[in-house]
Amino acid sequence: MRRNLPGTDRHDAYFDAVKSADRSVDAQISAIRRREDAGEYTSREAADARIEALEAHLATLRQLREEHLGGD
Repeated sequence: MRRNLPGTDRHDAYFDAVKSADRSVDAQISAIRRREDAGEYTSREAADARIEALEAHLATLRQLREEHLGGD
């Protein structure tokens, strides 16, 4: 049984947004892997693309935390 504690909806919205962001970065990483396997990216280019995707993901998570939970 789930109780309606203060802030629960806010936390639920946050976790839903994080799950969505996780699915998005997973899809990006898979696409990079496919392009590397197809020879469209060198190993270095694929690594750089993964770094870019993961850094953007971390920025998104920071933004979501601020939007949904506020503060530090």
